[in-house]
Amino acid sequence: MSEHFRPGDDVVVREVVDDLVWTERPVTVVVDEPDQLVLHQAAGSVTREPIDPSERTDYLRIMAGRRWTLRDKVWQPPGRLRIGRVGQPFEVWRISTPDEREVAAWYVNLQEPLRRTADGFETLDHVLDILVAPDLSWWRWKDEDELSSAVEHGVLTARDAAAIRATGEAVIADIERGDPPWDLTWGTWQPGERDWTAPGAPERPEGAAG
Repeated sequence: MSEHFRPGDDVVVREVVDDLVWTERPVTVVVDEPDQLVLHQAAGSVTREPIDPSERTDYLRIMAGRRWTLRDKVWQPPGRLRIGRVGQPFEVWRISTPDEREVAAWYVNLQEPLRRTADGFETLDHVLDILVAPDLSWWRWKDEDELSSAVEHGVLTARDAAAIRATGEAVIADIERGDPPWDLTWGTWQPGERDWTAPGAPERPEGAAG
């Protein structure tokens, strides 16, 4: 599917595990071009997140067991700006100040490459992340322990984990060269530049195992 969305379109980003919907996050398209995809998840939007029959929220155990349903959750302020590209194995999320006027940090979310769908995009989080200073003056890994746990639970193989870390190391090398693989001018973008309301999640049949 190659058709691009228009700025202002409400779409949904789904995480999918073995054709089962793991999360749904409604977003608004800011930019959808061949070399850049920017999405905004508004505060107050209704996301859908997994919970297993016993109502645990230990996500790795739930994913390994392949038994969950989805429940609604209101996204709390601030909103999130997602910067990436279709086919790229990571996105960069702008962690904003509470008023969304400035960037508090950059968050490199390692994930399956985004794939287009009729109403948005699909991906799957890869657990390991990188937190980066607004001015790139420092960075640090996030959730290294969870990456190890994902291997222990059979959610990822050791080869998967090594490839994910290698992707992160390539991003870090770009950051340390002062050439980050995203446009830093998004640090000054504000959602008030367009009169968008918080979208709800588009309807789709339940895809989780039960």
